[in-house]
Amino acid sequence: MAQQLQFATLTVPVPSNYQGFWDIIRQVGRAGKSWSILDVLGLTSGGVKAQSIREYVNKLLSGGYVTTTGIVKGSQQSLLYKLVKDQPEAPGLNRDGSPTKDRGIGRSQMWRSMKMLQAFNARELALYASTDDVKVTFETAQQYLTQLRRAGYLAEVSPAQLGGRYPRPATYRLIPTMNTGPLAPIVTRTDWVWDQNRRQVMGPEAGQAQRGAQ
Repeated sequence: MAQQLQFATLTVPVPSNYQGFWDIIRQVGRAGKSWSILDVLGLTSGGVKAQSIREYVNKLLSGGYVTTTGIVKGSQQSLLYKLVKDQPEAPGLNRDGSPTKDRGIGRSQMWRSMKMLQAFNARELALYASTDDVKVTFETAQQYLTQLRRAGYLAEVSPAQLGGRYPRPATYRLIPTMNTGPLAPIVTRTDWVWDQNRRQVMGPEAGQAQRGAQ
């Protein structure tokens, strides 16, 4: 499910996850404006709970990405916040505000590697995208490639060869027109692919997301 945000120059469906929350926060908090949890909640899909947003905002507060500016007029409980550190991709944070070592870094490294390689399979991508600090496993690369292929980012160069003594995973290439920008596509908890550059759901679920936003 998704909800359309309608601003002066922006109409986008936003998935109900941390990236979706972050995109909304960046919009309601632009130009230094203060905002509340309810402001963010009002622009998310109907199934989102205020507590989910509050938990993420508390992480942002601990991490120094937002600060409090007061309380909503007439309320003793609803805090107002202000965005102080901005970036396109949602910060991955622990409860204490420290960065998480999540798959977001590996995802970015895989996306960057895909754009550099002419063709690749999951094993090659995992090897090429790994660094001393962040290791990308074969399973992680395989899952990501499967989702991007389904969403229309990749073309299959050669199918998987599972039989024989030396099985090989499928080989892919990034379709040039799907090199949408520097930010890696996100696979959401509902297995939708969210393109951070185009700010839309990609693949078979795109129509469903659009219908849910209406």
